[in-house]
Amino acid sequence: MRDVFDPLADIERALAEQAGWTWFDDYLLYTCGVAEQIAAGRVAQIPSTATRVRIEAGEVCLADGGVHWFTWRGLGDGRWVPSRTQADGHTALGAVQHFGNAVRNESRRSRAASAAQPRWVAERPGSAMISNHRVHLANPDRAFSLHWSALESIDLTRPDLVGCRFPDSTGVLQQLQIRTAWAPLMFVTATLQYFPNHPVLRNGTWLPAGFEEKCHLAGKKCPPVRHPR
Repeated sequence: MRDVFDPLADIERALAEQAGWTWFDDYLLYTCGVAEQIAAGRVAQIPSTATRVRIEAGEVCLADGGVHWFTWRGLGDGRWVPSRTQADGHTALGAVQHFGNAVRNESRRSRAASAAQPRWVAERPGSAMISNHRVHLANPDRAFSLHWSALESIDLTRPDLVGCRFPDSTGVLQQLQIRTAWAPLMFVTATLQYFPNHPVLRNGTWLPAGFEEKCHLAGKKCPPVRHPR
């Protein structure tokens, strides 16, 4: 009979409140529990979280919830349609009309060029299913899976923001940022399996300083996951 995986089970909530425990610390402690199981090769001992996403063979759903994501892209392709004014350029009125048309066309060209410049674009809010294999993202516009094995790079740029790069079907590198309280879980799940030499994983800075001490004050021992390898 295997142990029940529940890293939050024995937290003393009264002590946790005194230690300044927050809801985000719950996410972090769960992530530490998952990291310990992945590092030890015991993913199968993690109970799969409920999800509406179809799960693959050997896949364990680690978390499921709302997210925001951002894509690095332009808002246009740089194309624009010039306007044409039929006027006699030899008269004063015609010259003014031609000048005004040129100004409008230059403004359109400038706006089109600006829109084609890549920037972080917020997509509509959606949901994410995070598993040991992938993250599945869905919003009202689209749904797709990004497998950890397909990533070219990944970083935890903020406690709640993970960024990654990956080649699309044509081989062009795409960039994606996902904002969620599960960002550390995504980062650790991917790096433990496919980026074991990632500096943030190796130096343990994906966890806040003093997190283990806070866990102790809350009546919970944090698994030794800062140096899993």
